[in-house]
Amino acid sequence: MLKQSLEGMADNLPGDLKISSLVKSYGKKVAVDRLSFSVNRGDIFALLGPNGAGKTTTLKMISGLIIPDSGAITLDNEPAGTVRQRIAYVPDEPTIFPNLSGREYLRYTGRLRGLDPEVIHQRTMLCSRVFEMDGWLDNRSGSYSHGMIQRVVLSGAFIAKPDLYVIDEPLVGLDPPAAETFWRMVEAAAAEGAVVIISTHTLSTASLHCRLFGIIHCGRLLRTLSRGELSGGGLQELFFKVTGTSPAEVHDFFQRS
Repeated sequence: MLKQSLEGMADNLPGDLKISSLVKSYGKKVAVDRLSFSVNRGDIFALLGPNGAGKTTTLKMISGLIIPDSGAITLDNEPAGTVRQRIAYVPDEPTIFPNLSGREYLRYTGRLRGLDPEVIHQRTMLCSRVFEMDGWLDNRSGSYSHGMIQRVVLSGAFIAKPDLYVIDEPLVGLDPPAAETFWRMVEAAAAEGAVVIISTHTLSTASLHCRLFGIIHCGRLLRTLSRGELSGGGLQELFFKVTGTSPAEVHDFFQRS
């Protein structure tokens, strides 16, 4: 169960991943403001919020790519910075060196993780099959579409089988079968005991596949809840209410006088 901490009590949070009073500023702009929450192994947590809310900055701090101004991040009571080998991060704009093939990228990723070559081969074969990459995985990635790059980079995270997955906007560029495959892989990883944190704007699918939700706006975590706590209006209605946002009224836009 996800519980939002009270300020100053983050260290008492239950959970295998603990985010404690994180603060990150860029000049005078406070991107993340005293953010605290925790997630247990086996849970899939969706970090939701409008553009510029602080989601990507938060995920980069959790993955170790950005150092917070203050606060702490621990995985199994160890500082996250000391266990980066156990964390897989997928950015919102994934890239692959264009002269590498997808298979070479996955082999390189596996070697960085210290995996046995045969293990890398077997997991690559599995990912190639489930993400339908067999026809082009050996082509240079410079010829790939965005969706193809997304499949390869996501596969790199799954091949690592880390304790913590940190994934930013995974569905961009994926067709419906690949998107559904992604969610099934995430659910399988969580079932094996991983912690999964995903940032996404696709509220409808997040409400189906994620068990826990955190809504962030202007750098602050406004609400945390479980799927069972969603009311009849669902996640989208709650998102609009909590963030104070709503779709624009557009019915008169194309009316001519």
